[in-house]
Amino acid sequence: MVAALLLLLAAALPAVAAGSDDRPPKPPKRAVDANATPLRIALISYANPQQVARDSKAIAKYLEPYVGRRVKGFVTTDYGSSIEAMRNGHADLAFVDPLAFMMAHEQIGAQPLLLEIYSTGTPSYYSCIWVQRDSGIEAIDDLKGKTIAYADQVDMSGHLLPRDIFVRAGLLSGPRLAGGFFKQVYFAGGDEQAVRAVLHGFVDAAGVSQFSYLLLRPEERDKLTIISRSIDSPSHLVMARKGLSLEIITPLKQALLALDAKVPNDKAILDKLYGVKGYVEAELDDFAQVAQIAARYGFVKNPGLFARELTAETQRSQRRD
Repeated sequence: MVAALLLLLAAALPAVAAGSDDRPPKPPKRAVDANATPLRIALISYANPQQVARDSKAIAKYLEPYVGRRVKGFVTTDYGSSIEAMRNGHADLAFVDPLAFMMAHEQIGAQPLLLEIYSTGTPSYYSCIWVQRDSGIEAIDDLKGKTIAYADQVDMSGHLLPRDIFVRAGLLSGPRLAGGFFKQVYFAGGDEQAVRAVLHGFVDAAGVSQFSYLLLRPEERDKLTIISRSIDSPSHLVMARKGLSLEIITPLKQALLALDAKVPNDKAILDKLYGVKGYVEAELDDFAQVAQIAARYGFVKNPGLFARELTAETQRSQRRD
């Protein structure tokens, strides 16, 4: 998944300033009301749940004087668990990917608060089609009758975005996973498994995140190349349960938006928030294009919930879909 790769990306790429001069000031601190209902935050664990649990304590300590109540972080192993925790009233906030957010918004009215800024300096990412450099495959058309590995079927960066590359090119249509273009489609279980399947010749191509190469050793990275990339997707984000009061949301957003990776104490918090470089405000219409993709496979039932005024180019591409 993308956020797991971001931990590596943060170490591998130089930090890009995310508009420090434009950051809002931190909200005023206030007394923490020990009798108020604690604010509960679901944080997903990608590799080490014990470390995420430890990090959640520092995040809670940072946020408490701004929201004026205790903050309790807890660890989930997947996005579905985060959605269910929010559905059942056990989570007020959750850190999720775009697909999980869109499903949560449609099903339980979850609201987008903040998008993560990556080390690339943007609150977005894209997916790529990776092949062996010496395979003779130079374009996606060359993959007809060949094999491809994705990360997971319910995965924006590791399935829906790279699959959309072929749909937009007119090489695939409808929700069928195999037949008609590819000889076989595999779900490898993760980005690293998918790119390694290409590296070792088990499949001809992999459709996964732009950051997947960071999971390989430097000498291995040189053996792979990108032949196509997807549209941009909004980054991972912070979402809030329906009905969470503005009295909590407003200072919480301000406290996270004010974090500056150039300030050591702020950077220490950002490092515990999956190594992101900062946050920008999220809007529903940020997800308009990816909602159309998710709807094709039944993960989103009503993409109009995320609608915006589409450009002529986007309208044309959707008609081609």
